[in-house]
Amino acid sequence: MTSALTRHQRRLTTVAYALFAPVGWFRRKVDWVVGVEEVASVTRHLADAIPGSVSVVQQPHPFYDVDYDVVIRDDEGRWGRFRRLYGGAIVFAWLLRRARGFVYVGRAGFLDIVDDERRFEFAFLKRRGKRLVTYFTGTDIRSLRLMCELADRTGRPNVGSKLAEARPELLTDQYEEPVRRRAAVADEFSDAIFSMSVDQTSYLTRRTHPFLYFHPDANFTDDFSRFDAPERIVVLHAPSNPTVKGTALVREAMNRICAERPNVEYRELTNASNTEVLAAIDEAHIVLNQFYAYVPGVFGIEAMARGAAMLCSADPRLEPDLGSEATGAWLVTPHEHIYEQVSALLDDPRRMRDQAVRGNRWARDHASESASASALARVLDEIADGGR
Repeated sequence: MTSALTRHQRRLTTVAYALFAPVGWFRRKVDWVVGVEEVASVTRHLADAIPGSVSVVQQPHPFYDVDYDVVIRDDEGRWGRFRRLYGGAIVFAWLLRRARGFVYVGRAGFLDIVDDERRFEFAFLKRRGKRLVTYFTGTDIRSLRLMCELADRTGRPNVGSKLAEARPELLTDQYEEPVRRRAAVADEFSDAIFSMSVDQTSYLTRRTHPFLYFHPDANFTDDFSRFDAPERIVVLHAPSNPTVKGTALVREAMNRICAERPNVEYRELTNASNTEVLAAIDEAHIVLNQFYAYVPGVFGIEAMARGAAMLCSADPRLEPDLGSEATGAWLVTPHEHIYEQVSALLDDPRRMRDQAVRGNRWARDHASESASASALARVLDEIADGGR
């Protein structure tokens, strides 16, 4: 991104905002704009949970077949290059005239400005009296250096330390400084910040609210008949990133288990669409989520919602943002104990079913769309009343 283009985008934002003044008088007001990056359907779920919101993304996520109110980029369209370079500034100015507040998901902004970390956008909208929520999802705010320090202190590898081990070049100022600036900008301008305090260890200094999952209510089941004397036990793993999900350890454990137990089938999905993943969960008895994280991944929530017994390394005793209610919702499984924990469930089919039921109940009460929407509404109402 050239400095000239940066100046053009900023200038266009200012001019467009002035030209769009009548929009604020004649077009319907919206409460919140949600965007501009899609991460595991978080943007779509947030927009669905906020009445009167507008969803906007730079471009859709390839693995999620969902619609948005505004898609900024269309590289195949006639105006593809113009939209890529200047569409964000125009959409930002247009929505700024209509919205009372913005929820930014991930690290992206409307403008493509290198090293800015959205400072121009945040300052621009705050000067115009808009509310601002930053919603971080993981690598967008997580400091690999701080995560490595955490791993050294605890003797427990984590998502950040494993990623740094695989890619040492990420432990450089070139990677770390943008994360530090991103946190500083969020601290300075946000009315509320969503992030996990341990799993997303960062340079944020402000109070944060726990990440909310917003799993659709319609995707929950109360049918656990798959556990009624099954002839074959299906164990599923669907890593988005095998390095940080512990996939090598999962394969090692499952190769051993399948050799010992002919009635166990191990299935692994990679680069699959969300539709394929959900269909696979519906056939699974046990789902292996991730084994270096302090919280369940979205895949783990999907598994519990759809009635599978879920195993992962997340532990409410280590990540306070999970809350004590999460105790027992899944089988806490440190990375070195995958074989033992899966074997223990296989030895006791009744326990497998009970685990699935507990997980389903917790996910419904704490990770469903309705439960998450209520928690989010409390924060947004507090902001609307002037709280920070």
